[in-house]
Amino acid sequence: MGSPITFSGFNNIDFGSILNTIMTAERIPLTALESQKTTLNQQGTAFTTLASKLGALESAVETLSDADGFDIFAAASSSPENVGVSTTSGGVAGLYEVVVSELAHAQVMASTTTYTSPDEVIATGGSLSVALYGNPPVNIPPTAIAGSMSVRQLADAINADANSPVTAAVVQAAPGQYRLVLTGRSTGSANAFTVSSTLSGGKGLTFTDTDNDGTYGDDSADAAVSATNAALTINNIPITSASNTVDSAIPGVILTLSKKDATKTVLVEVTESADEAKTQLDGFVKAYNELMSFLTEQNTAALAGKANIARDSLVRSLKTGLTSSMRAEFLDGGPTYTRLATVGVMFNHDGTVKVDAAQLKAAVLDDPNAIRKLFVGATGTGGVFGALKAQVEDYTKAGGLVQDAKDRLKNQIVKIDAKLDTMELQLDLRRQTLQQEFIAADRLMSQLNGQGSSLQALGGQYRLF
Repeated sequence: MGSPITFSGFNNIDFGSILNTIMTAERIPLTALESQKTTLNQQGTAFTTLASKLGALESAVETLSDADGFDIFAAASSSPENVGVSTTSGGVAGLYEVVVSELAHAQVMASTTTYTSPDEVIATGGSLSVALYGNPPVNIPPTAIAGSMSVRQLADAINADANSPVTAAVVQAAPGQYRLVLTGRSTGSANAFTVSSTLSGGKGLTFTDTDNDGTYGDDSADAAVSATNAALTINNIPITSASNTVDSAIPGVILTLSKKDATKTVLVEVTESADEAKTQLDGFVKAYNELMSFLTEQNTAALAGKANIARDSLVRSLKTGLTSSMRAEFLDGGPTYTRLATVGVMFNHDGTVKVDAAQLKAAVLDDPNAIRKLFVGATGTGGVFGALKAQVEDYTKAGGLVQDAKDRLKNQIVKIDAKLDTMELQLDLRRQTLQQEFIAADRLMSQLNGQGSSLQALGGQYRLF
């Protein structure tokens, strides 16, 4: 008996599995591009972090590279509650005797008219004029609201006028008794002001008018507080100031006057201070070390085969350049202090830096001007930190090196996205084509299988034996 005709089970082939296997193989180039895109995105994130680290370093360097910002002097007050002190640049060591006989005040005037509430109508027309002595008045007309203006609304109108030399407040002087109070925006006798009013209707508005000339504030007796300058002596030298912040009387020191006492002498001592210098250097060291630690992390990622920017030429140049500037010799500081290492700023084995406080203190006490020149140069625009500033700015500025690197990565990603879109479309078409071919093959095999079954049945009908 002959064997039945078969097609080796072709009609049971899993064409879906075959299709997926083929498409997986053909997707390999696309998968490689996707992996490349992921790496580029991770590198872009790393450059963003680098920009942040460089920004912090730039801020620290900015202070140390600025002759007006870098300070190696400290100031102390024997009575901070009377006279507070802070330092800027250009300090001169010494002891200063400060006596404050008067504080600077802003003028204050309170209305003699009282109101039962802030919402009582003060006027239905007219205007209020406020002017500094010798200046044209600022007219503050009432804004008509239902034909009238309340005390509160007038105060709001005054405060809304940016040109007004005063601010206004409605103050409760007693139960059911409110007054309009005007206060000068600035202290000092030059900011004394006068008031004139043509307000009409409502309760009206008046202030003290000692000389009865219709102008309020032109007599010192009109004001609750007169506009005055601060008056003080420093080492018996008389000084006046329109403000209670005096920044030009003692070199490199800002005085904040808080309390007057003509019988009290406040001692302000200005000294060279390694602590001040170290505080500013510590900010730089922190920012520099965080940057170096980040670059070390990138190098570790490179050795592990992970996405990184350690091998980018920009990063290598940055690290080399910063290290060179930190080690470079600058002669502005004189023959003794020519490098950061000579004042105690030294490298660790891992590329980070540290400050030897004792060595820095000895250098500051020995020759503070030489230290300043080493840091900022003889003209205040160079030195170690002037060089670092210029170098860092090349990377951080708009359109700088870091931004160029980020733009370069972005352009690469855009190109990869375009390729991915094209390849995805091609793969979709390829899948559709193969799917149609497999469907046709499966249909043909089913037909052949059916024909084979028919032939088997026909063969059974014509057996000879």
